[in-house]
Amino acid sequence: LRMKHEFVERYAKDVEHAEARLRKYQRDKGGEAPEPVDLDLHSVQQENELLVDTTLFQGMEFAMSEAEQGYVQDLFTSGDAQKLAQGAQILHGVYELTLQGMAPKSIRHRSPSQERKLLEMLEAFRRRNPLPARMPKFVVLNSFPLKNNTLTFKDDEWDGSISDAFSRVSQRRRHDEGINNILSVAEDGDLHHEPKARVKIASIKGQAGKVGLQRGDVITHINGEDYIGTAAELKELIASYHADDPNSTFQLVVNAEDSTAEVLKLRSIACRESIQAMSMI
Repeated sequence: LRMKHEFVERYAKDVEHAEARLRKYQRDKGGEAPEPVDLDLHSVQQENELLVDTTLFQGMEFAMSEAEQGYVQDLFTSGDAQKLAQGAQILHGVYELTLQGMAPKSIRHRSPSQERKLLEMLEAFRRRNPLPARMPKFVVLNSFPLKNNTLTFKDDEWDGSISDAFSRVSQRRRHDEGINNILSVAEDGDLHHEPKARVKIASIKGQAGKVGLQRGDVITHINGEDYIGTAAELKELIASYHADDPNSTFQLVVNAEDSTAEVLKLRSIACRESIQAMSMI
């Protein structure tokens, strides 16, 4: 009981530290940080620390404490598209603070044998449970005028399927064993959402490519708000920022959508089942 109390107390402090890092980043950018998400401890309070899926963190796991990793994992596997957007923003904040030389205070260093075991297990269920083709991403871009082709957009329609998350552009990816394994967890099958309009990135150039945006990414949020509109309206909105202030920037979140949120949640369940099965061998 004493050890459990110490763990929860330490976890609470580390999550507070993660939120503080996000809020500092937002203050520096002149914005307001989102309200803290009320999360339980189910993902990070596991006896087996290998249940933290570092493949979710897009290369930033080295700069995150275990508590931060658990916090972001809970966001990414919640099944909630809004929490995907916040998780992507936190990862971006971690990246920015890392560039400034700031690192978390509680990074645990594993032994070589622990590291090998971790890599073996991650590789095993990475093959069996692939990530979506479109992962959530938060970026900050300089505004640009209407005729600038830094980013071009196109109107698209989501067919309501969760398997859409495994397709980056228009052509549906043929389902392999790993994708079928994830989709098999869904109780309602693949098609269980209403189709709806959306905007995809049609082409990228210059700064947009440097921050990691890709053709086929779905525009889900701009300046912290859900984006609901057409490709032409989005282009005009960005141009209006530039018209008001040529030195302005804007925040963009891509791929924080229902299909990706659902797939990441299902994948989390499938990964946990895979690890539990392997541990019994």
